Amino acid sequence: MSSASAVLTKQRDLLAKFVGTEPLSLQDRFWHELLTFSQPLPKLRPADVEEFIHPLCAQIVVNNDATHNFGKLLVHLVESLKSTPPAITDLPIKAVNTVYITRVFLKYFTEHSTGSQIIGLLCDPPTDESPKPKTTARSAVLKATIQALFEFIGTNKPSKSTYLLHLEVLNLLLVMTSTQLTSAPGTSGHETHPFLAAMMAETELAPMVLQALLTHYIERTPAPPNIPLYAADTPGMVSKVGSTAVSVLMMPFTLPYRGLFGAANAEAPAVESTAVLMDISVLLVLVLVHHDPGTQDPNNPFRTALNTCRDTDYDVVSPAKGQDTKEIIRVPFSALYDTLGACLVDDRSTLLLYSLIHGNSGFLDYVLVRTDLDTLLLPLLQMLYNASNRTANQIYMLLIILLILSQDSSFNANIHKLILPGVPW
Repeated sequence: MSSASAVLTKQRDLLAKFVGTEPLSLQDRFWHELLTFSQPLPKLRPADVEEFIHPLCAQIVVNNDATHNFGKLLVHLVESLKSTPPAITDLPIKAVNTVYITRVFLKYFTEHSTGSQIIGLLCDPPTDESPKPKTTARSAVLKATIQALFEFIGTNKPSKSTYLLHLEVLNLLLVMTSTQLTSAPGTSGHETHPFLAAMMAETELAPMVLQALLTHYIERTPAPPNIPLYAADTPGMVSKVGSTAVSVLMMPFTLPYRGLFGAANAEAPAVESTAVLMDISVLLVLVLVHHDPGTQDPNNPFRTALNTCRDTDYDVVSPAKGQDTKEIIRVPFSALYDTLGACLVDDRSTLLLYSLIHGNSGFLDYVLVRTDLDTLLLPLLQMLYNASNRTANQIYMLLIILLILSQDSSFNANIHKLILPGVPW
């Protein structure tokens, strides 16, 4: 018996009750017992957890219309995040496990259910005033869940005790966005992507969340030693999706993992990343920024926040027409530039660089006036030098970045002034 099976078997009866036909009260002692596992679940092998939990997922899909127990789990998820103090000194195991178990169920739902079926699982639990829950794309429990996840990210700085909880919260959000991988290309809207629609609706929280994610990326904080997190030898596979889907959807479950474009980089070191919070943060930034909300409500607050981001070294902020100054986030462009240069061999950083210089005129101007242009150019040119190891999409992105930069005459003049003692390839 695997360690995952041993841990989960102790909770078998409780898990069976959760997915069964009996509606459970929100105040029932059962929830505390269900979510009190003997050890942090992220420590277990994900494939073993899925093998144990998936039959239960199929049962709750059938029974949830009558029990609404999954919506009640989300209520307890919200409470666990709000009750976790920022200055906690011990690992918040219960909160970590609540987020983890929710993620495992939601991963199954996104892989095996349509958007409308997922909406049905997210209906608000019944109350005394409203015994019949409403099944809508904008359910109150879904809104509260997204708000709790966003507020936790935006208002709490990761510490040694909360690093794993931050990691699990980001993993859960990333899995929520993965409905894009199992739906037809070009589809959008609440009925197809209920989680993403709820995220796009949080216009006030979006800037704060994006700033926190960019900060995680810039700081590159490594995982604390002895963190109870499973590290796989090789990434697994997911049925029904291609290599790009595998890289995103399986990312929260396996480390190391492939880049956003699906193909491994020849230049990237074949070692496991230690700054896992950085890795997942940049992936989530890309997914949120490049999501198309559709024609009904085309505004993407995360894209707006990225495109209007300003440098912390300058006090003058000129908001766009109709934009509140509170919506403008500030990050250190110098540190962001250095991090991009150090990580450009990774496809996610390449796409983030493209997103910034294409959409954010302030960051593009900053790049063009830097004197150490080789910080970005050398990694870009090295990747083009090894073009045979890359896909057409990757090469196209690299050329577009160089094309945008070379449209500036001063940039063209400055690169000819650079003196390089040699190149490492």
